[in-house]
Amino acid sequence: MSNGPAKSHRTPIWQDSHKRNLLSQFLFTVLIIIFISICYGNVVNSLSEIGMIPSFKFLRMVSHIDISESILPVDNSSSYVRLIAAGFLNTISISFLAIIFSTMLGLVVALARLSANFLLNRIAMIYIEIIRNIPLLLLLLIWYRAFFLKLPGIQTGILWGKQTLANGQTSVSFSLSNRGISMVWLRPSEHMQPFLICLAIILVASIALVCFLKHRESRTGKEQHTLFYPIIVFLAGAVISYLLLPYPALQKDIPILGKFNITGGMHITSEWFSLFSGLILYTSAFIAEIFRAGIQGVPKGQIEAARALGFSHMKTIRLIIIPQAKVVVIPPLTSQFLGVAKNTSLGVSIGFPDLFAISGTIINQSGRALEMISVVMVIYLGLSLLTSLVMNLYNRRIQIIER
Repeated sequence: MSNGPAKSHRTPIWQDSHKRNLLSQFLFTVLIIIFISICYGNVVNSLSEIGMIPSFKFLRMVSHIDISESILPVDNSSSYVRLIAAGFLNTISISFLAIIFSTMLGLVVALARLSANFLLNRIAMIYIEIIRNIPLLLLLLIWYRAFFLKLPGIQTGILWGKQTLANGQTSVSFSLSNRGISMVWLRPSEHMQPFLICLAIILVASIALVCFLKHRESRTGKEQHTLFYPIIVFLAGAVISYLLLPYPALQKDIPILGKFNITGGMHITSEWFSLFSGLILYTSAFIAEIFRAGIQGVPKGQIEAARALGFSHMKTIRLIIIPQAKVVVIPPLTSQFLGVAKNTSLGVSIGFPDLFAISGTIINQSGRALEMISVVMVIYLGLSLLTSLVMNLYNRRIQIIER
């Protein structure tokens, strides 16, 4: 006897948790879109009433703005886009250098904090506790106003290697004044191209040596110092190439002392150095605690086993402690590195022309607040996402693979 086809049983949507979640997420997304649309419409209507329809066409206009320092050459005839690019390069360059130096200083302070030497341990502890509990803005203002601005002027500052040239000008090897730091530097000469060709050949040879040593290490199982020897080869080859070339590839650029300023050489402004050193001091205190937690997270049995095998203290740190500790410290380090780029915006308080400071000047000049805030938000967001991506890729690479 046939009972007929079985009727499919459909669960009501209010009883299906999966469908309820999808529906709630969809409704929430719709509400967010509606809210953003209403806000955007109100902003556009308000700006239209005063004759300022949102547009990014102004970015191609001449800025008529001068900035004190920039990696990218700019002047008052540059466009707003070029000015933003200059601010971005200032931000990313000082962020990159601050991350590198604060990481190195943080590791040193962490090792000092874990040292058995009582004096060294207490100095590191006092440094960490003081720096971590001072706002970065206050630290920058103290460092800039209480140190650099209190230094004597150029003529009466700290001058090393002062000499009078044949043309009557005065040259110095090093200068420290309220204008910043100036020192002798090397600039590329007109004979730089042959030296660059030699460097490219040496670099290829060094990379080939790295590949050879890695292959040999995987085949023999013995440590081959895959970075140490290639770096030595590259540096030795660069020095030998420079000495053997008939014409010098680099030439000295000596600072010339003027009445109100110094020209030539490498000049580091007081604003740049204050922000740079402040970021290093502030960030290194937090990084030191991160490193200390990671080092203390390494099982003591690992350290005792290394000592039993005759490893020296430095070799134990380099081969046993740091490789295991860095697995733990990378995620919190990522948060600190993300904060460095955003903390550079505090440079506006001491007159450093970073991205945030330049965007404020552009807003005052053009009145395009909405557009400039949007551009700055996108740039900072992209910089943070790129930093996070690089750190996550590195974190994935160093993860310990367990059986």
